[in-house]
This record gives sequence, structure tokens and C-alpha cells, in this order.
Amino acid sequence: MSSDRTQEAPVAVEGSERPRVLVVAGYDQSGGAGVLSDVKTLEAHGVYGYAVCTGFTFQNERAISRIQWFSGEEIAEQIDMCYAAGSFDWVKMGITEDVRMAGAIVDHLYRHNPAVHIVWDPVIRASSGREFWKSVGEEWKAVAARCYLLTPNWNEIGQLYPGEDVLEGCRELTRDTGCNVYLKGGHHPEYPGRDYLWSDGEMQLLDPEADGDRVYAKHGSGCVLSSALAANLALGYSLPVAAVRSKRYTRQFLSSNKTLLGWHRPLESKMG
Repeated sequence: MSSDRTQEAPVAVEGSERPRVLVVAGYDQSGGAGVLSDVKTLEAHGVYGYAVCTGFTFQNERAISRIQWFSGEEIAEQIDMCYAAGSFDWVKMGITEDVRMAGAIVDHLYRHNPAVHIVWDPVIRASSGREFWKSVGEEWKAVAARCYLLTPNWNEIGQLYPGEDVLEGCRELTRDTGCNVYLKGGHHPEYPGRDYLWSDGEMQLLDPEADGDRVYAKHGSGCVLSSALAANLALGYSLPVAAVRSKRYTRQFLSSNKTLLGWHRPLESKMG
């Protein structure tokens, strides 16, 4: 992927209506992660977000006490109500009870829009340590193959490819299925903050800016990056440009204050 594409402009949006993104994820009372965080991120990008809840997490920014999952029928009904208001070309999918539920959601989205683009953030474990999926297995690959973009973090990719070369796994997945991968590197063991963008078997490195503001650990930063990607793609930016813009937005979020809960504001542009 050539770096000279980072100056591309978004595709013009006709009329005065904002692009819309549908979020399918959990509800976090702190607003740091889940649908509240996703919609805040979308709004900061000038994108209107609809939100479907997969589950209600009893939590704050430090701990989760329990999760009350919605049934497949309840999630489908919420999606139906959103599509009754209009179509969605871009969907960001976050936590689900298991991989099978993620697959059922993807199936239902395709019934509404066969051309839908899904950004799937496969949240396997919360930052507090709470496990969401009881098992991983190989079934996730079939779900990913139907998505436009997969956005695991470094810990999650290790669970998706246990004992394997994860970068080779990303290369093969993107080459063989057409699903792109943005590997979030906040937990990278050697290079914290180094992200990897994979598309059609080719990799682009995204390293942190050397002269950037100091960053602080934030609850929900993975959700923010994934929803920023969905927002930028819905705005019409190409994937390489959306990746650069989303990484910068997330750094801005991480540097917003010293607490675990970040603040959202429009991206301070360095790209013209």
C-alpha cells in the first residue's frame, strides 16, 4: 500500500444529510465502550449513529459485574426497526455472546442489505479481564469472510490464531477471503502502538507519531478505533486513509485527559 494515498479526499456526500452507521454492540453504563462510545465517536466525525444492543453489561470503566445478553430475536427486532427508518451501508459490530451470534447478526444484516459493509470488532475479553466468548475455534473465519474489515487487538489475534504466526494468518485471511484486517497494536509486546493494516495479502505498518501528545490508558479505546474506522469509511475515505485518520483520532482520544474515560471531539486535521 503506497503512503501517497494518505492525502486522498473523501467521496462527496450528496445533499445535506449526514452519512449513517449502524452500531451493533453492548451497553456500557460508563460510556467508555460499547454503543455509547461508538455513537460519540461517530458524532465527532459528523456521522449519525443508530445503535442496537447485543447485551447489557453491568459495569463501570474498571469492572464488569455481570452481563445480560439479548436473544437473537431481540437483536433482530432492533435491527429491523433501524432499517425501517432507512438503509445502512456501513455497520460496526462489537461484543456478541459468542461467534454463532455474530454470524446470525451478519446473516440478518445481509437480508436487509446484501451490499452491507461490516466492520467487526471481535471483542473476546474485556480490558478488565472478563471473558465474553466461552470458546473461539475456527468458526470465526467464516463470519470474518463476510465482513469488510476485522479489527482485533494484539491479545485477540493471539486467541484467533493460537500458537500460530498471527501476521501470516492475517495475510492469508485477507488474500483468500477479501476481508481486510486492522490489527490494533496497543498491546503489542515489542512495539506498543504499532498497528498493522492488511488488505488483499499486503501489509501496511502504522506506527505512532513520534511528536504526538502523551497518551494515557483508556477504557474502550479499541471500540473508539473501530468505530472511527467505520465513520471514516462511511464518509467515503479509502481504507488506507481511513486507517491513518482513525489512528490519529484514537491518539487524540487517548491524550484527552489522564483518567480511564476519554473525551471526544472532531479530529484536529493534519492532513489538509
